[in-house]
Amino acid sequence: MNNKLNAIATFLRVAEAGSFSAAARQSGMKQSAVSQQVAALEDELGVVLLHRTTRVMALTEHGEQYRRDMILLLDAMREAEQRLNPVEPQWQGKVHLQLPSGLGQLLLPHLLALQQMHTGLQLTLSLDDRIVDLVSEGVDVALRLGSEPPPAYAARTLACIETALFAAPNFTVHSVNDLATYPHVRFSGIAPESPLRLVSDAESIDVKVHTVFRANTSEALLQALETGLGIGGMQRPLARKALQSGRLVPVLPAYRLPDRFLYAVYPDARFIPQRVRGIVSVIEGLLPETVGATQKT
Repeated sequence: MNNKLNAIATFLRVAEAGSFSAAARQSGMKQSAVSQQVAALEDELGVVLLHRTTRVMALTEHGEQYRRDMILLLDAMREAEQRLNPVEPQWQGKVHLQLPSGLGQLLLPHLLALQQMHTGLQLTLSLDDRIVDLVSEGVDVALRLGSEPPPAYAARTLACIETALFAAPNFTVHSVNDLATYPHVRFSGIAPESPLRLVSDAESIDVKVHTVFRANTSEALLQALETGLGIGGMQRPLARKALQSGRLVPVLPAYRLPDRFLYAVYPDARFIPQRVRGIVSVIEGLLPETVGATQKT
């Protein structure tokens, strides 16, 4: 059993390092010993885990699936052992967390403080508005904004974050019909010809608007709005400072864009490490104060 666990750990090290030689250097083993352990594991499993050439090492399809499963298994074993030893810190190990760029900036000081409090924790933060493949990029949990949870992953709703229309003070809008006469700033993930959907307590309407600027990050959109390029939707917490300083003003405050929810998204629901659950719990507790999010529904 011990030999097999050692072989699994060696295989995972090779997969992470990208080569047998790099894995050997990291572990202090001879390269031949690393290669022998992986070969013995493949023989026992009856599958090829790694494609080997003189220049390139790559995981096979079986190898990638085995790598994902074994990471979950070894994490579960480590947590079980830590629960037996009460002197162990509650949080230890690596956590790769992906956050939307704008909300991530608001949460960053708190996450840095969390890292300082738990010296055994090793955070990797990706502040990114891309919809990444959690498995291939090694993300343990992603916070994502959307109207519904992503279908491919396990997800939990954390909060509802309102998005409204804002513009520089030189824009004067009296009615929904006025929107079509002004330039607009929009997220580049939205098709250029898509209408702007607005909701109020009484109605939901679609408005055809003229988009003059598109960007893929909330920071770029916010700067475009403050510069006066046009009217655009922005999550309320991200517009808060600009509103307080007068750089932005609300547009048609009786209306808002359709509700979007913040989800914690996990690559695999079979086992979520306690340290990952703990970080999500901390973030969830920070949301009302930090970003003004309303309670999840």
